[in-house]
Amino acid sequence: MSGEGEDVDCRTVVEQIYAYLDGELEGAEVSRLKSHLEECPPCVTEYERDQLLKRLVQRSCACEQAPTTLRAQIMTQITTVSYTRVEYRADG
Repeated sequence: MSGEGEDVDCRTVVEQIYAYLDGELEGAEVSRLKSHLEECPPCVTEYERDQLLKRLVQRSCACEQAPTTLRAQIMTQITTVSYTRVEYRADG
């Protein structure tokens, strides 16, 4: 993590660790992340910590299931597509 470009790359990698752990990244992103982890001990530390936390949560919550109504509400939120469009207009 010596150069400024590496810091930005590390930040991006750390932001994508959970998506990687959840199998939500595409092939090129997976390859880039794996390659970075092979060369960056601080990011490996973040990865291992997040992986451990994810396992702990899975183990701790394995016996409980969300109520049917809550699961339905979450699925509705996930499948509802909404977005905000922001436009920049240069006056002049």
